[in-house]
Amino acid sequence: MPATAMVFVPVGNLGNSNDAADSNGLSFGKVDYYYNISKYETTYGQYVEFLNAVAKSDPYGLFNPGMQQDLLLNGINRTGVDGSYNYSVAPSTGSPLTQNTEGSENKPVNYVNYLDTIRFANWMHNGKGSGSTETGAYSITTAALVGATRWDNQITYKATGDLSISVGDQAQASGLTGSGFDTRSTIRSVTKKDGFTYFTVQNRNSNGIATGSGTVTVIPATHASGARYWIPTENEWYKAAYYNPNKNGLGSAGYYDWATKSDTTPGNTLINPSAPNLANTRTNTGFTKSPLSSIFLGQLPDPLVGPNMLTEVGAFSGSASYYGTYDQDGNITEWNESIYDPISAFGDYNGSINGTRSKRGASFYNPASGSSLRDDGLMPNDAGYAAGFRLASASTLTPNSNPASVTTTSATASSTLSSVGASCNCCEFDTDEDQIYSGVLTSRNEIWPTVSTAYGTIQLTLNRAKTEAIYLLNIIGLDFGKWFDGTPRTTDPGDDVSGMHFHAAPNYTVGDVHIGLINPNQDNDLNITYDQTKTMWTLTGKWTDSDQSVVTLTNSLDEIYAGELYTNIHTERVALGEIRAQFSRSGSTTSNATIPGSTHSHEDGSAHSHEDSSIADSYCHHVDPDEIHQSSSQFQGNGTDFMIDLSSVSVISANIQASRSASYNTDLFFYRVANPQGSVVDTLTGSWINPGDSGYAAAVQASKVSNLTLSRQDNVSASESFTIQSEGYMLGLVATVANTGNTFYSFTAQNADGYNHFKYLSANKVGFEDVFGGGDRDHNDLIIDLSFAA
Repeated sequence: MPATAMVFVPVGNLGNSNDAADSNGLSFGKVDYYYNISKYETTYGQYVEFLNAVAKSDPYGLFNPGMQQDLLLNGINRTGVDGSYNYSVAPSTGSPLTQNTEGSENKPVNYVNYLDTIRFANWMHNGKGSGSTETGAYSITTAALVGATRWDNQITYKATGDLSISVGDQAQASGLTGSGFDTRSTIRSVTKKDGFTYFTVQNRNSNGIATGSGTVTVIPATHASGARYWIPTENEWYKAAYYNPNKNGLGSAGYYDWATKSDTTPGNTLINPSAPNLANTRTNTGFTKSPLSSIFLGQLPDPLVGPNMLTEVGAFSGSASYYGTYDQDGNITEWNESIYDPISAFGDYNGSINGTRSKRGASFYNPASGSSLRDDGLMPNDAGYAAGFRLASASTLTPNSNPASVTTTSATASSTLSSVGASCNCCEFDTDEDQIYSGVLTSRNEIWPTVSTAYGTIQLTLNRAKTEAIYLLNIIGLDFGKWFDGTPRTTDPGDDVSGMHFHAAPNYTVGDVHIGLINPNQDNDLNITYDQTKTMWTLTGKWTDSDQSVVTLTNSLDEIYAGELYTNIHTERVALGEIRAQFSRSGSTTSNATIPGSTHSHEDGSAHSHEDSSIADSYCHHVDPDEIHQSSSQFQGNGTDFMIDLSSVSVISANIQASRSASYNTDLFFYRVANPQGSVVDTLTGSWINPGDSGYAAAVQASKVSNLTLSRQDNVSASESFTIQSEGYMLGLVATVANTGNTFYSFTAQNADGYNHFKYLSANKVGFEDVFGGGDRDHNDLIIDLSFAA
């Protein structure tokens, strides 16, 4: 198969009806005209040809850094500078358990947003080469915004010039200063006066006036009547994937559950790829490119390490749809042209309806088929993670596609949403009182850990009547400016939040969204504030059944009770989610600090915990929200960085008992750290000082919270109790050996010998080695026992 050739298959069988309604009451598949659709997903090889033709300078951001940097999905290398960029397909590299053994030429391109896909379609429509990306199948209008006002749930934007835009087009506005003016929605009215174009969109944020300047990009709702290529509508895509006119016997039509021409979940082994009913998706045996046998050996998929999780398009040669398409389920999820209708779960974008386009199809990490899930419910945002596309094209048969038939083939909807969620009969507690659930947001909680200094705390209070859930989140290290007032607070676009949602699934598994807080915003009460002194964002709100959530609060109670509700925050640099936290419930008055028992190491020497026995020992094990979760970045045999995380609690009583078994006297104390990397806040400037930086030792002294001296005979213990007003910080450890004057920290970078003298021994027990360089490295010169009570 030529890497840059597009192959299409015809789709006919006019007069088919929609499939049965899905769990949200929506039905799809009815198409009353002939059309063609790509046999394969658009490949990296095809997209490289596109980029080299039109993106030597890349003002539209057609290249996403994730295409190169994310080793789970990478496929393109970009070199050069703006104006002379050069793009090439990522070559074959690494071993089967590291990176990309096949190369990426015939793997599906992803990290594309919807605008990228229609610009590709325009380029194809215009004959490729130097063909325009802004006209053809879709007329794209870009203009400057000079102001906007919001009144009575409607924004009026003022754009320069006499713009060729119409009611029903989709407009995306950005750059203006003011809360809730970065929107994307369908246009409700257009007026032109004195060289300006005024247009309105629906938006339910508070009344206000935007200042500054910005940009608007307007695209039509559907492709033009003369389009040669376009992004398939949701019905076109669905029919090509699942319909068979003879499924139930000659002349007895039906729809399959999977695009592999099957009603049973496909396998995912590459041993015999020509066998029927196979797809690159996650099953109970693991991932196609990273089975459980590999994970058990410590080879967990990681965007910094690999392996590349994509398979070549059409690799499962015995698993085509009825019409001959491949991978409509599996590999990546795919963009559709259809705009979400107002009742759709993910249609909201920053308070505006009709804000996004549909995506369909199971991906390598999401095992739900495209026939059962209208969108990737794990990550309904625009960053394009594991999102690609295929094209539709005009048929020579009649009737063929045209704007009238495209715009009138829309989804049908029922008036109610179905109940989602499993029950839990094993959990017993008093439901006649307020219940508080809380957790700690860190990158280590993500299914594939990321290296991030961002962190935060979450709390959800469920009232006695179980009719409202009040939430509070405090977050440092990410930028919510776009959603706060339209103005980013940092110069790094990578830390910009692109979405935030409450999902339902146990720890270290992924689950569907129950309510979107940002992209989509489904809570009418969401409020965002910013503390510039602390560089901390606070988000508050109240979830009730009146909100337009994917799953109602009432139908989410079982997951909340079971400790399966979690928060995931997506960013531009980590589209799948940069930090995550599970909501754990209050149940007892005391709990111990625990240190999880498994890690995943990276080539850069860092590692992440993948087990959290303190959160859940079983499906329905509830824990105290005041529980202390030890949050070591790693704890291997020689003793490495770790700290104790108190950021999920407000007030803690601590009891420290230590016993000495060495000839040296030792002074021990705890100190506050600002993040898992051990940074300390300078009390004079408010800035962070990192381990190894000048001034760190002095800042540690100013952050001391306890002091324990052991200057007595061997095997005699000393103890100390103290109370901590947590305020979202964490604890590091320092020990000074009085006889030698050496001071050692629990963060290796601050130790002159480059060795971490503290080592996790067992739950709530830490060992210390008091000799410079590690001595005998037995870590038994000082044994520290920890206990905490709320």
